[in-house]
Amino acid sequence: MHLIGRNKLDSVWLQVGPSERLMTICNCCPCCCLWRVLPIISPTIGNKVHRVPGVSVWVSDRCVGCGLCTNNVCFVNAIRLENDRAVVHQETCRGCGRCVAVCPKNAIEIVVEDNQFVAHTIERLSGEVDLS
Repeated sequence: MHLIGRNKLDSVWLQVGPSERLMTICNCCPCCCLWRVLPIISPTIGNKVHRVPGVSVWVSDRCVGCGLCTNNVCFVNAIRLENDRAVVHQETCRGCGRCVAVCPKNAIEIVVEDNQFVAHTIERLSGEVDLS
């Protein structure tokens, strides 16, 4: 799941400007992430990274408690083993889907609750960038 927003660090890092014109799309990959610090950074900054509205991550009964999803996968430490089963802490989860990708039992799911998700996302972003 993409995380989309304006990250001024990216405009400095990529040496582009003005920073208001750059829209960052993050896929939470471990190769270049500047945000791996979210669990320890000031809440004032960390709370600016939100899950996409209408998206949630759930653990199904297929979970066997192997713990693979908790082993340095979540960049905000939102998934933990509790009572031998993975649990996603929804208030912390950013909905990136990295835990979904590593689960060997396909027990973790990204749920898109809004059947107009794409249209609503385009509508939300259209005021921020030129999508034509």
